Amino acid sequence: MTIQQCIYALEIHNTGSFSEAARNLFVAQPSLSTSIRQLEEELGIRIFERSKTGAVLTEDGAEFVRYAAEIVAKNDFIANRYKGERAVSRLYVSTQHYDFIADAFCRLVTENEDEEYSLSLQEKETYEVIRDVELAYSDVGILAIKDENIDIMSRYLQSKELVFSEILKVSPHVFVRRGHPLSKEACLAYGALNSYPYLSYEQGPHKDSWFMEEMISDAFAKKHIVISDRATLMNLLLKTDAYTVGTGIMPSALNEQKIISIPLESNSVYSVGYITRSDRRITPILQKFLSSVQELADHLQA
Repeated sequence: MTIQQCIYALEIHNTGSFSEAARNLFVAQPSLSTSIRQLEEELGIRIFERSKTGAVLTEDGAEFVRYAAEIVAKNDFIANRYKGERAVSRLYVSTQHYDFIADAFCRLVTENEDEEYSLSLQEKETYEVIRDVELAYSDVGILAIKDENIDIMSRYLQSKELVFSEILKVSPHVFVRRGHPLSKEACLAYGALNSYPYLSYEQGPHKDSWFMEEMISDAFAKKHIVISDRATLMNLLLKTDAYTVGTGIMPSALNEQKIISIPLESNSVYSVGYITRSDRRITPILQKFLSSVQELADHLQA
């Protein structure tokens, strides 16, 4: 099986036609058909059912194209990352959903004087952040680990040959809109939150407590809303009486001071930090980004 055969199969699937796929790929249709037939023989499956009206995936074919799409995407990623002979500054960051990380990334972009660079910031589920760094899709991952989970998470990261470096320690804070019924409180207890919807980030199939981004479990919440992105979180915080629990750090430039944080009565402490591969050095551009994160975190905590 080759990358080219995967590309052929995906194009046939997208167009529903061998002839149209051949035209789009600038190859002769007999060559395309032969390549797919050889692929089917090699794998021992039939990928497409052919007819006068086109080509449709078989059950085995539907499974194959999912794998083929991942293979082609990874191939494109590698090709784009390392193509060309000129030195280009590159930084790929995966992170949990933190405003101050986005702010630090913006600072990096603003202050970057390189003539060429390739930067990426992706907010993901905790498991995906770890996986991205493990597979070297990302140079660094930003996440928080609850102190009571530090041992189990440390062992998990070590099994992936990853190193966690702490940036700061934080205690849990409740985020609500300015004008929320609880917004005048100086400190909140768990019981005060029972009447309000609790927002937490989706973690997909990885729902173990040590993968949670929030500092408290959703088990006690009578009203629970699961979201997947910061934009939805902000809209719900601004337009409803919902709340979430986090670091207490939210740059005012990003929320126009419409969201406030209130300390939560809790003995829990989170370590916010970054993960890197143990066999990778810290590049100058990564060091610059991490320094910006540290400076911003120190400033916001002051």
